[in-house]
Amino acid sequence: MLDPAEIDSQADLIEHTLQEIKGLVSLPEVYQKVRNLIDDPNSDIEHFVEVVASDSNLSVAVLRVANSAFFGFPGKIDSLSRAVNMLGIGQLHDLVLATSAIASLKLSNEIMPLKTFWRFSLFSAVLTRLLASQLKFPKSERLFVIGLLYEIGHLVLYAKHPELAKRAMELSRNNQELLHIAEQKLLGMHYGEIGAKLMAQWCLPAHFQDIVHYQPTPDLAPDQRRETALLHLVRACAEKYISGHMRAIEESVSADIWEILQLNAEQLAETVEQALKAATEMEKLMFN
Repeated sequence: MLDPAEIDSQADLIEHTLQEIKGLVSLPEVYQKVRNLIDDPNSDIEHFVEVVASDSNLSVAVLRVANSAFFGFPGKIDSLSRAVNMLGIGQLHDLVLATSAIASLKLSNEIMPLKTFWRFSLFSAVLTRLLASQLKFPKSERLFVIGLLYEIGHLVLYAKHPELAKRAMELSRNNQELLHIAEQKLLGMHYGEIGAKLMAQWCLPAHFQDIVHYQPTPDLAPDQRRETALLHLVRACAEKYISGHMRAIEESVSADIWEILQLNAEQLAETVEQALKAATEMEKLMFN
């Protein structure tokens, strides 16, 4: 049995770490400029093009992604102006956020190499978007970036508190329970809550924070229940197909997930195959 005083002290430690990270890890200026334009009622599409053009790495990423098979836009897109117009402001925001987060969260650690971490996250992002589109979620394309960032709580743990992360993994194995349950017992919070707190520090949209917070426990989600349930299922798929976990997906998700999503295992398997191929392409586009 874990000492409640120890749990409180671990939770305080995580909170202190997040405050430290707030001063060390911030999203680049180019992302802040995009956010400011979104909030400015007098901005137009050319203002967004100018901001993207001011960052050469971002310009390349936008053109690569806009021309990818994953997005499926017709014809070759050879100008930033057309790329931004085709993507739209919402998807542009999410793409800038995704590239900014990858650039900022260089939290090397001994538990999971960054390349492996982002491969897991990118597969999750692709599968989330494909399933959201298949299930006719409104604004399904916006779920891509949430799928990319929902594991950042673990990245904080791996980099800043590797011994605690290892203890949680050991507790999970020994008790044959899901990892977020072990983390809650040991730390007083799980990776979803840690990730949501980091998102709050970055002033990301509240619904991003909520979905990430409740993804491990979708039954407790106060809002965005279908989106939260979807990400919960996606993580189980990423553990199986990217991390190679032996546990069946059905054993890793809440029992009512299939009914909430109106999805069956056969449909999921077909979409997973698409996601594995698309994620490989996106990995080349975003990391090379």
